[in-house]
Amino acid sequence: MKLTNFSPKQLLEIDACTRCGECLRICPVYSQREDEGINPRGKIQTMKKFIRSQYGLWTRTFGPKKMKEEDLKKFSEMVYRCTVCGECQVACPVSIDSKGLWLAIREFLAEIGHLPEAAEMLKKNILTEHNILGQENAWRTEWLKGLENLPEHKYQKEKAEVLYFVGCVTPFFPTVQKVAQSFAKIMDHAQVDFAFLGGEEWCCGFPLLLAGLKKDAKRLIEHNSERVKEKGARMAVFTCPSCYRTWHEKYQVEIPLFHATEYVLELIEQGKITFRDEKIKVTYHDPCDLGRASGIYEVPRKILRSMPGVEFVELADNREHCKCCGGGGIMEIVDRELALALAQQKIKQIQATGADMVITSCQQCVRTILTTARKSKIPLNVLYITEFVLKYMR
Repeated sequence: MKLTNFSPKQLLEIDACTRCGECLRICPVYSQREDEGINPRGKIQTMKKFIRSQYGLWTRTFGPKKMKEEDLKKFSEMVYRCTVCGECQVACPVSIDSKGLWLAIREFLAEIGHLPEAAEMLKKNILTEHNILGQENAWRTEWLKGLENLPEHKYQKEKAEVLYFVGCVTPFFPTVQKVAQSFAKIMDHAQVDFAFLGGEEWCCGFPLLLAGLKKDAKRLIEHNSERVKEKGARMAVFTCPSCYRTWHEKYQVEIPLFHATEYVLELIEQGKITFRDEKIKVTYHDPCDLGRASGIYEVPRKILRSMPGVEFVELADNREHCKCCGGGGIMEIVDRELALALAQQKIKQIQATGADMVITSCQQCVRTILTTARKSKIPLNVLYITEFVLKYMR
């Protein structure tokens, strides 16, 4: 077993876990399946056991112990049943960077051949067709069909001031195509010179990084970086928090990067967007990759509070303690039932606020919460924040 996937800091963190159990208290996955191997503490202790079996004092005399395939298989099942939401990192009293640790462990498992079958299919889809569903990549323009008075260039101009990176989920899932449509309408209203890459846009690489396939994501990063550079844009904007996070962390570009909420707030503050006075009570769900991973909590709340007539009420768990909707960490393709259970728990908390609608800033959160509510026959209004802005915009 090689430990090249782990930094010296991560090896120290594996040893630093005190088994205090604070992570058990807040882990959304453990709340649904009380298996010690599935919680953050259990995963770290199993990894520690593996490392000691290969590099501990015993091995200096007797050599490394042979790792049983059934043990590795079970460990892999536990590691990939995680949304990588990062709430355990917030609760950890010794500040273990658990998100980074989970990805390093997944890289280790992928390299020794213990990648889940569902993740293998995801890899194939992305590397062959450049999107998560393995569909023809030209279909990334399907969301344009929902727009009226579409300009001749269809927002695929050779040059533009602003580059809109749409992501994989929005164009390929009809449930959330309104995310891109509403953002495009807002930018048109504000007379923003923008373009998107259409079929030339490839997956940002985030799903591969989540699966532990960092090396495979490199080609996607290089391709997207070049395409954006060719547009000559002065900034890039993202409606997908995972794309936004990945570009910030993994891409080397010289232009500013903005999430849609940041850009819309700027347009509001410039007076380019104004609202009607409509009475409505809403709550807000913080997406994991926009909140805990990127630190954007106040921006969407400022947008909601700038809208006259909007009564805003917080979820019981909000900001850095907001519970994952169940749609993160490739959980949906690895264990659909577990993802569904997390979404149902999220819906209960939303209903407890008495709000007329839940707003969020992640298309995957919208899709997960909305489809789960429909399957459970629960009447629930779920909107991406640009849909909400467009709905009440003058």
